[in-house]
Amino acid sequence: MLNLDKVNISYGIIQVIYDVTLHLDEGECVALLGSNGTGKTTILNALSGESKIMSGTITFCGERIENLSASERYEMGIIQVPEGGKIFPHMTVKENLMMGASCRQKAWDSRKETLERVYSIFPKLKERFNQEAKLLSGGERQIMVIGRGLMACPRLLMIDEPSLGLAPKILLEIYSTMKLLKDEMVTILLAEQNVSQALNLCSRGYVLETGRVVMEDSSESLLSNDYIKTAYLGL
Repeated sequence: MLNLDKVNISYGIIQVIYDVTLHLDEGECVALLGSNGTGKTTILNALSGESKIMSGTITFCGERIENLSASERYEMGIIQVPEGGKIFPHMTVKENLMMGASCRQKAWDSRKETLERVYSIFPKLKERFNQEAKLLSGGERQIMVIGRGLMACPRLLMIDEPSLGLAPKILLEIYSTMKLLKDEMVTILLAEQNVSQALNLCSRGYVLETGRVVMEDSSESLLSNDYIKTAYLGL
């Protein structure tokens, strides 16, 4: 479904991504792992069209997309959920969710049916549908922005650092929520520094360090790898 082949990215004269190659199959949940500053968000931005690549190719559903605009990729169903739970604070939960469908014609046409699906997956959002988003807890906000991404009817849902700034109890709730998406066979690329949680959710993972993929394997193999245990799991 998605293939990156030897992708390089720079900010001005400073190169930040080096020859990154990765792939996702339809229905997969794959983790892009690494600490802050390793290039995870940059790769997601390159996929969504927010960042340009220097060289390499990006193929989505058999079509080269590296030269397409962000809006064209959005229309294809490449949807990014940004880090930090960004919301429209003075709009209601329902209005925030509807914003996810507003920029893609296919999503807008099916917005009522999709909203009911989102409510069925995330019943807390239905309970608070008429509440201003600024009144939600941090975990509820994160659930809402994931729901807003679903409202766009994604073919690929990219979720950036969903655990950022959340307490451990809320973190477990967020990952339980994302497991529901995985069970529904939503194709997910998850950028995350919480290696343990991400690998327990995803089937495979890529480990980024200083803009390079240094390791790629099944989640089971990565969790049992001595380097991963020492560098990322504190074991």
